[in-house]
Amino acid sequence: MPQIIGSDVSSLRHVNRDGALQRLRRSPDLALTASDVADELGLSRPTAARLLTELSESGWAHLQLAHTGSAGRPARTFTLNRRRRLVAALDLGANNLLAALADLSGTVLRRDYAPHGHPAAAQAMADAAAAALLGLLSEEGEAHGGLSAVVVSLPATVDREGRVLPWSDSPAWARPELPALLRERLAGLEGLTLVFEGAPLAAAEAELQHGELCAGEDAVFILAGDITGVAPFIEGRPYRGASGAAGAIGGLPSVDWRAATAAVLATTGTETLDELVASGLAGDTQAVAALSSYAHDLAPGVEVLLRAFDPARLVLGGCLAPARDLVLGPLGAALELTLGSAPLMVCASVDHVDAPALGGLSTALDHVEWGAP
Repeated sequence: MPQIIGSDVSSLRHVNRDGALQRLRRSPDLALTASDVADELGLSRPTAARLLTELSESGWAHLQLAHTGSAGRPARTFTLNRRRRLVAALDLGANNLLAALADLSGTVLRRDYAPHGHPAAAQAMADAAAAALLGLLSEEGEAHGGLSAVVVSLPATVDREGRVLPWSDSPAWARPELPALLRERLAGLEGLTLVFEGAPLAAAEAELQHGELCAGEDAVFILAGDITGVAPFIEGRPYRGASGAAGAIGGLPSVDWRAATAAVLATTGTETLDELVASGLAGDTQAVAALSSYAHDLAPGVEVLLRAFDPARLVLGGCLAPARDLVLGPLGAALELTLGSAPLMVCASVDHVDAPALGGLSTALDHVEWGAP
């Protein structure tokens, strides 16, 4: 029988402590006993009790003693210390900047949403993003253990290493130097993990957790907006490709979704797709016709995705999602002309304004070093 060496024992304890804390996080409002945790993790009750005690002593859990009225020791229950660490998300959208701050249960504590003025350089966007995040932290008056992780989403292609690729379908400020500039401005936050990812992937994560994307299913998620992006899923998991750029077709000449967006806005005189969708939902016939025409312009790119990934489901997110049949109807009709049929097409159910930030917070929680001193 192989001998267990010290490092293996230490790793096992770390894994078990992580599992115990994750169990508390999944039920942040419940007081759990050692038996509750032992049963789920397959541990002995004494081992689970020791792990929970360690978490309590290091501030990750609250210990509560309950007297049952009978003789003997009081029952010991544990709850998550939600404020042991905080996480945050920054969604640098095509038109607006959303910053959100959450506790370890994922509950949003603070939120700020405002136009960013379309800065022309990465430096200005880094300044705005850092100011928004630091402003939320300064407003959070209750004591907490600091900020563990921030996920930054942006309407650009981001590779597996978190590098921003300066492709033609990206805004002017989404430059390769942006991550370094933002890290520099947040250098005063000790122990901070800063993660960059494309907005489509962040929004798709929220949709996977709370909306129309299904676990185990092949799907394509389209984050439609003034800059439209894609997140493909294979068997319910995001498919990034070798470099992380899978599905990044929006700027191809044969697709050019950004040019299609600019054209429909210029034709209708609206400033954003949000405004156009609102007009269409209000019954404006010109807006309804424009949305139908826009859906036909999106169809060639959508066809490329359907041919490449052959998904069972296509989820349309972003600011086109509230339009529903105003867009899905003409898009399906256009695809049937070339494909003969289309997969199941639905609109995202998570609010398109909050989706990238909610997905970012979920990812940020994955980067918390659970149970660390």
